[in-house]
Amino acid sequence: MTHHRSGARGRDAWFRSLTRAAIVAFAATLSSIWAAPGCQASEAATARLPLLTTARQVNGLTPDQASRRYPARLRCVVTYWDPYQAGHRALFIVDQTGGVFIAPGTVTFPMIHAGSVIEVTGITDPGGYSPIVLDSTVRVVQQTHSLPEARPIGYPEMLNDSQICQWVAVRGIVHSVEFEGQHVMLTLATADGSFTATTDKEDGANYAALVDSEILIRGVDTPLNNSRRQMTGARLLYPGMASISIMKPAPPDPFLLPVQSLSSLLQYSPQPASPHRIHVRGRVTLSWPGQKVCIADQSAGLCVQTNDPTALREGDLVDAAGFLGRQNYLPSITAATLKLISQGNPVAAIPLSVADALKPANTGTGGNSKASHIDIKAANAFGADHNGELVSVEGRLLGKNRGLTGSTLLFSSGGVLFSVVPPAAETGNGEQLESSVVDGSTIRMTGIFVAKIDERRTAQQEGLARLESFQILLRSPGDVVVLSVPTWWNGRHALELLAFVVLTMVVILVWVGVLRRQVHRQTVVIRRSEERFRHIAEHDGLTGLPVRGVLLDRLGLALNKIRSQSDSLALLMVDVDKFKQINDSLGHAAGDAVLCTIGSRLQRSLRPTDIVARMGGDEFTVLLTGLRHLDEAKMIASQLVTTVSAPIEFDGHQLEISVSIGVATYPEGGVDVESLLRNSDAALYAAKTSGRNRFHLHSAA
Repeated sequence: MTHHRSGARGRDAWFRSLTRAAIVAFAATLSSIWAAPGCQASEAATARLPLLTTARQVNGLTPDQASRRYPARLRCVVTYWDPYQAGHRALFIVDQTGGVFIAPGTVTFPMIHAGSVIEVTGITDPGGYSPIVLDSTVRVVQQTHSLPEARPIGYPEMLNDSQICQWVAVRGIVHSVEFEGQHVMLTLATADGSFTATTDKEDGANYAALVDSEILIRGVDTPLNNSRRQMTGARLLYPGMASISIMKPAPPDPFLLPVQSLSSLLQYSPQPASPHRIHVRGRVTLSWPGQKVCIADQSAGLCVQTNDPTALREGDLVDAAGFLGRQNYLPSITAATLKLISQGNPVAAIPLSVADALKPANTGTGGNSKASHIDIKAANAFGADHNGELVSVEGRLLGKNRGLTGSTLLFSSGGVLFSVVPPAAETGNGEQLESSVVDGSTIRMTGIFVAKIDERRTAQQEGLARLESFQILLRSPGDVVVLSVPTWWNGRHALELLAFVVLTMVVILVWVGVLRRQVHRQTVVIRRSEERFRHIAEHDGLTGLPVRGVLLDRLGLALNKIRSQSDSLALLMVDVDKFKQINDSLGHAAGDAVLCTIGSRLQRSLRPTDIVARMGGDEFTVLLTGLRHLDEAKMIASQLVTTVSAPIEFDGHQLEISVSIGVATYPEGGVDVESLLRNSDAALYAAKTSGRNRFHLHSAA
């Protein structure tokens, strides 16, 4: 009674201290708001939100509300602190109103442990499942304080939101102990289900002694959730061995217990079933170290789950001590410890006739297994209870299904589909087996028969377990014998070849199209290049006028054409007067400007049917076609002398220029190219000797 009153006084003092801390925190927050009116907009928005001072207030937020980053300041007791997970350190606290998770991030924390009284300052966040406090800073108020009294709950209550992050006590039997880095994980079984409890590893702690003990463990109830914020389970985080009370110690060495036959497991007995380990014995038919070992005795076969990494040989006689349970309506043993009794020969293969395979399952007190290899057909596998036994079955390989945790082979036999599981991935035999078999092959395989019970039919009918499907667990690549392989030329390969031919034709057509397009592009480029080169060859680089060769070709064509018509033509030879003086006095740039200007003026002054060419130097030639009489040639020549002889502005100088023109007409001035050129040149000479800046018409006289 005295102890109860002292505990009550302690809790009241703790509550009063937390209340005073909450008041101080609230006052400090108000003063900081009043003292900093110039804060940024986001800080001001956070400051306008009320300060949360209890875990209940944090837990009372919806995810949307928690995302608004409410300021929080809590005075609380540490219930769990895990500093070993870099970047994911875990801190759970509790006050008089409840518990909450604190996300410390990478901030350096002071030395704390379960029982430390701390003051946490941070902001709220939706967390992965329930609201948490983020961006936290921690101030130690008191290093050592007694933890609050844990509320006893069962496994179903661990899945209730009201217990999330709460300091609770759960009773169960320890089934296994596993180590992962700096952490220790206990698997506890209760009447309502199993869960794991995790803590940091303590030096000198004898965790193995906890196996098969009934304990009361105190810790923080934490959720297991998925990415959609849905709770998928729960686990317990406990501070250490001090949080564990052994209610009933583990029974003596389980290997001293009587050996139970495999067929007797889960059979009716007037004695109540024990929740502790049982003892079975059998010869090894399959060994996947660290995962499972299958054994068979004189009555049945069974696969037991074990973390024991010891490699056993087929035929070894072993004892297994583990926890009896039910899985898929069948007996199962989990968390088994193995003990080698003696070595032996592999289980002998005893063929079973089809007629025997068709016999219904033995529903008596025993089975028909003799710890031997049984020959069955897939279609008849449903007629007898072969679960856990070593069997042989034939089937056709349909394909391979590769998953994250391993691969399975899909077979068909007699209209029945079943899967075959290769040896564990750690042995490397699975990949070797997959590479040695081809889809469509007929294969005979030897392995452990694992039954899959049809739960719906079993529950709806008389209650007798009925098979829905089965798996075969292989031991090694030697368990597979290829009886026949499919011919290469089959429907699948025909389709593949047809697809290849079609794809090849499509590629060829696309390639031809690409080539044609490339050829067209190259042709266009070549034609443009030819036109550019032709233009360069046929035109003067300075004035852009046709050159002598072009004029002679045009003159020859015009003469051939005019002989059949009544029209006439004229050839005008144009020379710049005193061009050498311009070059000598002002330079070649001035001379080039004069030539370009004269060429441009000649083009503008002529008809579209006339041709102007630069013959070389300061000499131009004009071909006039379609003349009706000689007066037209005279008139055009006179106009050219007047138009071309206008002054030119160059570099601040006004250049006075003039031209002299010699005119030869057809037929008076010649009837062929040579005579017209010769006579127009003679007429030009006459114009220059007559005083320049004029034209002269060649006459036959």
